[in-house]
Amino acid sequence: MYRLDLGVVFLVAFGLGPWRTLRTDFGALLWTAVVLMGAHYFSEWRYWYPGPAIAAFIEPWAGRLRAFMQNRIDQAATGMLHGFLYGVLLGDRSELTPFFQEGFRTFGISHMLAVSGFHVGFWVVLGRPLKGLFRLRRWRGLYVLLMGTFLCIYAAVVGSGPSVVRAVGTFCFAAIALQQNWRIAPLHWPLLVAWLMWCYDPEVVQRLGFQLSFSAVCGILIGLNGLPAAEFLQSWQGESLAGSKFKVLVPVQVSLSAWTATLPLVMHHFGGASPYFLVGNLLIVPLFVVYIWSALLVLLFGPLLPCWALDVWNSSFERWVSWVLKTAEEINRQGLLESFFQACLR
Repeated sequence: MYRLDLGVVFLVAFGLGPWRTLRTDFGALLWTAVVLMGAHYFSEWRYWYPGPAIAAFIEPWAGRLRAFMQNRIDQAATGMLHGFLYGVLLGDRSELTPFFQEGFRTFGISHMLAVSGFHVGFWVVLGRPLKGLFRLRRWRGLYVLLMGTFLCIYAAVVGSGPSVVRAVGTFCFAAIALQQNWRIAPLHWPLLVAWLMWCYDPEVVQRLGFQLSFSAVCGILIGLNGLPAAEFLQSWQGESLAGSKFKVLVPVQVSLSAWTATLPLVMHHFGGASPYFLVGNLLIVPLFVVYIWSALLVLLFGPLLPCWALDVWNSSFERWVSWVLKTAEEINRQGLLESFFQACLR
């Protein structure tokens, strides 16, 4: 759908990388040529790939997991919180009003409502105690297998969108590499997943979700190049942060990198981008993260929690979201950042 001047492509590919070797550049060019020349064969290959067999295994388990999560959310959450949890945990945004979604767009935090690596990380961290059962090196692969299987089932629960498939595939590859002590740059894994997704379904690259997801993750990994956080944001395992502190400015770098990388697509498809994305991601998202963590605990221990605790949980979320949406409405009406800080002072 897009045309590029080949001169620009060669300038970026070869002129900006003097530290690379001729051998690796030639190998990349040869591999690209082979893939492009054989691309038309994939249209025939697609008809016999083992997709139906994989779906036949995953779908029954996905149905059970979805029913369990729906039941626990229905029992514990009401009102806005119920719709929010359906959106961020089940990928079902049918209960979210246009006013609610517009407020999220105003602050540039709509990514919270699209299940992706941000949400997959919650499940990986929650399942981290499972890793303690496989301390021996020869058993580490079993942990990755179990967690990867669960995440594949969860991906089916939320609709198997490009973002969550990318996140699950990246986790599996990055976790295996980390367990085996392979020295592979983090940027390779999402690119490998993108190539595999294209092999599985060549039409996926035309979907906006695919373009936004991979643009964002590549922008983040380029922005975090050389930092341990780049590995952590893919494998979600503490070993990747060994010997280094998780720096305070990393969330700022993540937000800026993702916003910058996706800006051309957002401007083209949506006609504009939120100038308040940094405020939203640094000041508003953290509290929503607290509610997501509390929701995961409710999914596990909901029947054991007292009713008054659930009432406080729901009412506090109602007040918090009402404040966020009213602030977003005032910002949209006045178009001034000062209105946000005035709301904070009130």
